[in-house]
Amino acid sequence: MGEPANYNRKEFVYRVGTFFLLVGLGLLIFFMLSEAAEQPQFNYFCGSMVLLIVGFVFRAQYKKAKVSSGRFRILKRIFNRGGGSGGGGGGRKEEEYDDE
Repeated sequence: MGEPANYNRKEFVYRVGTFFLLVGLGLLIFFMLSEAAEQPQFNYFCGSMVLLIVGFVFRAQYKKAKVSSGRFRILKRIFNRGGGSGGGGGGRKEEEYDDE
């Protein structure tokens, strides 16, 4: 058999991390409700902390590619080029900052 055509393991782990975060938040809410009822259930708190940490770790492993919106592309082009011929004093060289 094998994997589906568009299967991405890191994206799957990211989604599982999201699930763990949501369940962890739910358990944290149950803990807060049990605390408000003056019968604290610390197993809800401990379970929520474990799931929240695992969820954050899983989500941190996958970084989605950000698509540039195109805003400020003229300014980015000027500053990436070095700005040596542009006006406004933005093209100062590093040697000028070595006064310290």
